[in-house]
Amino acid sequence: MAAKKLLGAMLVMGLTACGSVEPMDVPDAEPQPQPHDALASQESNVIVGTLNWVSATSLSGTQRTKSLAVGYLSIPAVGSRCTAWLVSNDVVITNNHCVGSSSEAVGARVSFNYEDGVASASRVWYPCATFIKTWSSDDMTALRCSAVNGQLPGQVYGFLTVSSTNAATSSTVYVVNQNCDYYTTPSCTPTKKSSPGKVLNGSYSTTDISYDADTLGGSSGSPVISTSTNQVVALHHIGVGGNSQGRGTANTGVKATRVKARLAEIGL
Repeated sequence: MAAKKLLGAMLVMGLTACGSVEPMDVPDAEPQPQPHDALASQESNVIVGTLNWVSATSLSGTQRTKSLAVGYLSIPAVGSRCTAWLVSNDVVITNNHCVGSSSEAVGARVSFNYEDGVASASRVWYPCATFIKTWSSDDMTALRCSAVNGQLPGQVYGFLTVSSTNAATSSTVYVVNQNCDYYTTPSCTPTKKSSPGKVLNGSYSTTDISYDADTLGGSSGSPVISTSTNQVVALHHIGVGGNSQGRGTANTGVKATRVKARLAEIGL
């Protein structure tokens, strides 16, 4: 996808934009089983150390409930994919570097049941092409989704709450994201995963916290969720030190207080 000004600024700070190849599964008007098409990505999301994520379907209790509000964001206008999550019945949040304008939002749709054990033909796709607002300084975009079968997505899957306080260093988190290790298995399917981890630095930068939960390109836009409160404490967007196999030293996300302030601007 086209590089945004934010990515350029972050590269100056020493973050690495890896030209990785990730699998692609963009739905037609009527979702059909499709092959994975190679897609060049400039996202720098990384696996830290040994890969540690699990299928969201293996979660239980509140973590499983929260995971339902996270989905695979198809962005056909730019030939890419990211992760998005519901913050109300009909609004999803993702990154500005995923969708940065109304033209890039054209045709955007989200599937919240793009999970292990769900056949391609059974995935439900919600049109989420209504561009609400983007904030390049916080790498954040809000999109509005339409109902399917008379129900808005949040009425079916629920939605997430953003914390009023930022995550502390050493606190534990989990990142719910759409991915698979396509460096190891190029033909893998980017189903919903949960990546456990801890906050490495709650004051990584003015905007961000850093953590060791695993992600890859395609995970951009994921919610970073506190294991103690199950509220969103960061908007995941980029990794540090990525190499040619998508391995690096940390991932970073925009702080909860900044995300919450942006949501207030649109009445959420």
